[in-house]
Amino acid sequence: MKNNWKKGGLNWRKNRGAIIILMTIALPVLIALAGLAIDSGRAYGVRGKLSAAVDAAALAAARAVANGEPAAIAAANKFYNANIPNDFLDSTPNTPSVTFGYAPSGDITVNVSATANMPTTFSRIVGVGDIDIDSTAQTIRRTVDLAFVVDNTTSLRLGALGDVTDDVVARSKDFIQNFNENFDRVALVKYAFGAEVPVGFNASRGHSRSTIEDEIDAFEFGGNGQPNQFTNISEGMWRAIDALEGASNPASLRVIVFFTDGAPNTFGSEFEFTGGTPSKIGAIRTSSGSSGTPRGLWEVDDVSETSPAPWNFGSNVDDNLARLPVFYTSYDGTLTTLPVLNPSHPRRKVTQFFPGNSANSLYTKVNRVSRNLSEDMATYARQNGIVVLTLGLGSRLQEGTGPDNERGEDMLYRMANDPAMLSIPALAGDYRSDQIPGVYCHAVNKDALGPCFDEMLKVIIRLTM
Repeated sequence: MKNNWKKGGLNWRKNRGAIIILMTIALPVLIALAGLAIDSGRAYGVRGKLSAAVDAAALAAARAVANGEPAAIAAANKFYNANIPNDFLDSTPNTPSVTFGYAPSGDITVNVSATANMPTTFSRIVGVGDIDIDSTAQTIRRTVDLAFVVDNTTSLRLGALGDVTDDVVARSKDFIQNFNENFDRVALVKYAFGAEVPVGFNASRGHSRSTIEDEIDAFEFGGNGQPNQFTNISEGMWRAIDALEGASNPASLRVIVFFTDGAPNTFGSEFEFTGGTPSKIGAIRTSSGSSGTPRGLWEVDDVSETSPAPWNFGSNVDDNLARLPVFYTSYDGTLTTLPVLNPSHPRRKVTQFFPGNSANSLYTKVNRVSRNLSEDMATYARQNGIVVLTLGLGSRLQEGTGPDNERGEDMLYRMANDPAMLSIPALAGDYRSDQIPGVYCHAVNKDALGPCFDEMLKVIIRLTM
């Protein structure tokens, strides 16, 4: 046993010497491998930071390109520098390269690339002095066809919030300034008792910002003796839809931004009369009260009733109206598929009116139709690939109005098909997951108008990417 131990000990001493020799040979290799692992980890961190910075720069440039390439490049540099500080993990990031490509459709491709140089530590043992890291990102800024629909009713001048017309004008102009005059198209629609399109879409890409601003400045809001206290939301919506559907070479993104401070109480269509009077296209109006008599049926070819009107029926409209139209007929005789009569509507049933019915019965039917058509127009738009965004001003929208004591805000949620409805028990069942979602924003007062318009803009920019 003793001899065996000595023999084993001798072998162990011999092996120990071999291990020392092997360790001496392997140690530099192991140190190099460890150094490569450490430096590779650092390089991976720099690459992740650089990629995040490049992505942020590309998105910022795409958002800002509406104001020209210099503005886009400035925005890209700002966001790039904010996302990768100099000397991050001892690296030196270089100024990003920002280039632009333009498709025949008007869509703009933004390409951003950047590099960073990172000196190594342990890797220098094997001759690797530094590591060059690169990253690229590409964002496509889609062109937009925007129909901007603005309430021009008297309540914005004489309502509970006081005169907010200057604020509506100013914020509307601020909003329009965010769209590129060379490739985005903007149509302006205003409505009250009726609706009109002061600025339509150009045949080619682009728009005139100054022309639109001039028309916004010309908004009257019931001034100059125009009785614009009645709200024909459906006619404003239809003018927007008609403009978008009639535009040549439509953009890949089509949007309606709809602004109001109240619920609808008026609708237009083609009406039949008693006594052999030929049918005419006009608008019939109620109010926001719970009951009453229809306030008249007038010819209308613009925001307010034609004055002096070639024809009109005043408070005796219920004696002169033969029946309600079965389907909505737009101002130009198109779109005859949206129902006026809707006896199975889930919220507002509308049955036929006949001469001899009470005036209050007609009042209720007209008010319900005005709301039904507004929501139906928005549904029609979404079914045809148009995004609907709605903006409401003032506390009136959160109060019950009309014969069914409905909140105007609820209607604006439905018009936008805002997913936020899912968290509102009374509206959760109205969200349409099979249709394009939009956003509703409520501005409680004039100071909240700007943030709400900014919210609309954020949604549109997100959709363009």
